[in-house]
Amino acid sequence: MTTSEIRQDYIHDRVVIIAAGRKRRPHDFPPTTVVHQDQGPATCIFCPPQLRDVKALLTIGRGLHWTVKVIKNVYPVVHASNPKAYGYQEVVIDTPEHNVEFADLSVEHIAIIIDVFGKRIRTLERDSKIKYIMTFKNRGGKAGASIAHAHSQIFASSFVPPHIVDKRRRAEEYQIQKGRCYYEDLLVREQKGPRWITEDGHFGVIAPYASSYNYEAWIIPWRHVDNLGNLKAVERQSLAAMLKHLLTKLSTLGLPYNLFCHQLVNDKNEHFYLRIAPRGDVWAGLELGSRLIVNTVPPEDAARFYRGEGKKRPSKKRR
Repeated sequence: MTTSEIRQDYIHDRVVIIAAGRKRRPHDFPPTTVVHQDQGPATCIFCPPQLRDVKALLTIGRGLHWTVKVIKNVYPVVHASNPKAYGYQEVVIDTPEHNVEFADLSVEHIAIIIDVFGKRIRTLERDSKIKYIMTFKNRGGKAGASIAHAHSQIFASSFVPPHIVDKRRRAEEYQIQKGRCYYEDLLVREQKGPRWITEDGHFGVIAPYASSYNYEAWIIPWRHVDNLGNLKAVERQSLAAMLKHLLTKLSTLGLPYNLFCHQLVNDKNEHFYLRIAPRGDVWAGLELGSRLIVNTVPPEDAARFYRGEGKKRPSKKRR
């Protein structure tokens, strides 16, 4: 794609300008990033010796030989004792090993992390005040990470972000008008197109039509399921394999990324999806002022990257 194209995603209230040619513009200044110094396992607060006396909310494994551990966030933005910003914020320490990236973990280990997400979601949603839960990962300083040791987070709040409410309202309008789930239709519609990345019997992966980020990818379950806590064991294994593939490919570009998915606790008809948002471009005055997002990597190119450049797409039909 050599010319710019404006694309709109009505369901997610997003207008994006796909502008591949903008990558060639000159830069006098390198992109800024949040720099943190990795002090090593001897002082890392997420390494086993420093966690010996920290009370865990959930531990998979025993003693210092645990696999995944969940602890309270020491600097939460919401708290159960604060009626003005009620909620919980937890840290999921992905591995006890210090210099291991999430993408380096085995599929089996990633599946355990997904299961831990589900266990904590089911616990948090028992609090009747909690209306919204988000699981997320910040990888790299530019993506907001402040500690190098591989970890994820869970955010649970009594407040539902307005854009999440608006997205669900538009998805429900689509359901009423079409008689079908928007995300199930999206999978079928994209399956034979240039933005399709991969699939198995449980998930389909796309580079969304109006991608906000370079190399953005969505992992969407074929089955209508509303959150990670309701996945079956075989689905957790499938999702882990998808994540392993995508993040391993993404690591070759050296891009920081955010990884997240949303849940509305009181909406069991929601169709969840997991979003990978690499942070290659910097949003500047144009994006912040106009609220028009400029993406310099067309999703069709991103899909080709994830599929493997030059490889022929398999002719595979599901439905």
